[in-house]
Amino acid sequence: MTDGSIDIDRLWKLLSHSVGDEKAELAVRSAANSLGFARRPSLSIDEALGVLEKVAETPGIVGVTARFAKSRLHLAAG
Repeated sequence: MTDGSIDIDRLWKLLSHSVGDEKAELAVRSAANSLGFARRPSLSIDEALGVLEKVAETPGIVGVTARFAKSRLHLAAG
């Protein structure tokens, strides 16, 4: 994360420890796509939080993990 942005790869890695790389990447890229960020390598903090909010709507462990990731991103962004 630099200059108030986060790489989309880093965003899905916030979820991968709990749900695995494949599921995390799919969830984040699907959410980013639905929000119009599909071809962007990095996102603003607000955009990244929006992606995680979208992922948080997913039932089960993916959604729960996304809610925790949102909290971590808020703290990291200061």
